[in-house]
Amino acid sequence: MKKRRLSDVVGKNGWATLLFAAAVIVVGCGGGGGGRGGTTGGGCADTTQPGALVYGTVWGADATSGSQFISIVDGSGRPLASKVLNKADGSQTTLSGFRSGDYEIVAELYTQPDAQGAKLGEIRTAMSICGTTSMSTEVGGQPASVKVYPATASMTVQDSRKFYATLQTANDRSIFVQPGSFSWQAVGNVASVDPSGLVVATAVGAGNIRATHSPSGLIGGANVTVTPFNTTRTKWTVLVYLNAANDLFAFSDLNVNQMEKVADNPQVRFVVQWKQYRQRWPNSSFDGTRRYLVKPDSSASIKSQIVQTLPNGTDMGRAQTLREFVDWGRTFYPADRYCLVIWNHGNGWRRSPDEEKTRAVSYDDETGNAIQIWELNQALGDNRFDIVAWDASLMQMFEVAYEIQDHTDYVVGSEESPPGEGYPYDAVFGRFRDNPNETTRNLTKAFVDGMINDPRYTSKKITQSSLDTSKFGALATALDEYAGALIANKAAVTSQVQNARTNAQSFSPTFGRFYRDMIDVTRVMDRVGGLPPAVSQAAANLRTAAQQAVVWEAHNANSPNSAGIAFDFSPGDRFSEFANDYSLMRISQATRWNEWLAQAP
Repeated sequence: MKKRRLSDVVGKNGWATLLFAAAVIVVGCGGGGGGRGGTTGGGCADTTQPGALVYGTVWGADATSGSQFISIVDGSGRPLASKVLNKADGSQTTLSGFRSGDYEIVAELYTQPDAQGAKLGEIRTAMSICGTTSMSTEVGGQPASVKVYPATASMTVQDSRKFYATLQTANDRSIFVQPGSFSWQAVGNVASVDPSGLVVATAVGAGNIRATHSPSGLIGGANVTVTPFNTTRTKWTVLVYLNAANDLFAFSDLNVNQMEKVADNPQVRFVVQWKQYRQRWPNSSFDGTRRYLVKPDSSASIKSQIVQTLPNGTDMGRAQTLREFVDWGRTFYPADRYCLVIWNHGNGWRRSPDEEKTRAVSYDDETGNAIQIWELNQALGDNRFDIVAWDASLMQMFEVAYEIQDHTDYVVGSEESPPGEGYPYDAVFGRFRDNPNETTRNLTKAFVDGMINDPRYTSKKITQSSLDTSKFGALATALDEYAGALIANKAAVTSQVQNARTNAQSFSPTFGRFYRDMIDVTRVMDRVGGLPPAVSQAAANLRTAAQQAVVWEAHNANSPNSAGIAFDFSPGDRFSEFANDYSLMRISQATRWNEWLAQAP
């Protein structure tokens, strides 16, 4: 869960869902947070002037076609202008009401009038519309060549760019084809290309991008020149894995906008992998997955630079996708210190008992997948961070933090489910911007202060803490000894355990979820009294070890007994459903806590 759900505020966007999910292009002028990666080429000197597309078609002798639907699509994937051209009404129409710029043009051919019936074919291309621009198509024309747009492109290593292919007649009219009619090939070992024509520059040099129209065998190409990427080292790189392909999408725009407000120190860079999924959430600001270098801006719009557009269907619910982002970010944006923020819903250590069984953290609604906690070692690879921060619900558990202890010095997060707005990134990272040489330990307090001091959150359940992973060995030992004492004295502690489960600080409790504050559990059991000496001593040792691991902690009156670190405190009959999953985590190899949970009263 991070955050609250937005289902009640999501509306329908007719054009976005009626006909197609537009292939994303990054435009050089306007729309969707412009930038360098993925530009279509061309461009207009004056993007303030009105734009217009005069669209003409030759219907030919095809008796089955009845209409065409033409759209001009901006860089966020939203149509700026659309028209239906019925065969009975003629062969020309004009689309207007937008500014000059670089756009994707989509024309779809249907069997019946008013864009109804079966879809017979389509044309997808990109154009620079400067003032009034013309486009000519033909239904059932004789293929003569394949045109690739842009015809030439200059890219920097790691940039991406969408290329388009159209089948042309001898007099240069575009012909309607079936979707997927073109196959793509990168020649020259300087780039890769996926089946949609998305090109990523991989090495310095010159090469060629080729498109083959499979039915006819006709081939077209474009020349590509790849220049080096200028790598610079900074004091901090903040990597934000921002999976907004779910009901949190609106908050993602808010958070990126907050990052822009504090991105004015070049020694503190924000690099973001950001996904939205418009088919499920039509009001998303774009569709697909992008990598951004955040740029300073104080406006309400997103002005950051899109460095890469990733292939359609990129699954941010996979551990491998997170690893690829981390490896990429550290390669191209090296720093003395790194902070990794994982942004999404969360469910603590385990799969969700109430929703899709695959869910843990980083839910991707397009694929239905999420990253499991026991997959985090794979996801982080050989990388180590100074801070790993969870902008997600219920993630500040010892089970979760212990899993990633070899990858970070500090773990920051919430025991509770924070508000949908999540971290106030401008407040948190304003301290990084102003004091990039401050110790990492002290900078983690910015997360705690940012959450507890935000006036929007007064009525919310706010908990936030920073954990020192160098203390985890001692904490695991203390937890193991506590488990052993509970197991050895099970009959004598039954009532105290049940009382603590009821009265200790809980976090988003459900029928199957028993997350409790570790320190508060020991306090409650002590207050109940009657504990065997061995249990009492082990509880005191656990409390001390946990307090030493918590560097900074704050909570408001809505979670009054939070102390900074949670753990699973399930009864055995509930734990059994998830015992196999728990055994996959490092905490089960290091302690007997799973053995206790399996028999806990």
